[in-house]
Amino acid sequence: MTRDGQIIYKQLLDRHGRIQVPMIQRDFAQGRPSESTVRELFLKVLDDALRKPVDDPTLPLNLDFIYGSVEGEPKTRFLPLDGQQRLTTLFLLHWYLAWRDEKWSDFEALFVVGRKARFSYAVRPSSNEFFDKLVCYKPTLHPEDVPEHKNPITALITDQSW
Repeated sequence: MTRDGQIIYKQLLDRHGRIQVPMIQRDFAQGRPSESTVRELFLKVLDDALRKPVDDPTLPLNLDFIYGSVEGEPKTRFLPLDGQQRLTTLFLLHWYLAWRDEKWSDFEALFVVGRKARFSYAVRPSSNEFFDKLVCYKPTLHPEDVPEHKNPITALITDQSW
């Protein structure tokens, strides 16, 4: 736990083993065209936090509360009812930074168990398949080596057979 009682992503996974976005989801405000300001502010907050030194006293970043239910015994999984987009964004950010910073072993230790993602969606099987493939996919190119006219993540993931 952090000094103010908040938990970080790693602690959430350590506590519950898995995070699974449930079948029933509330409306995603950030996906609406009218909420572009919300998206842009969220991305700016993430970008600003990533540029701070690790020992900056304003870290870790407070992303507001995320709540949900816990299911299963003895191994549990956390089912977020609010905060699904934030958790998904942070998962994808972890993947990207592991690729960029060559920290695959750290990423795998946090998000992979037996070639399966510890983060998934219950919406449809293809979502789980995507996350399972993504956590095991280590691009051979470094982000800086992908042609500038292409978005490196989109270009590499779109071209995969999975």
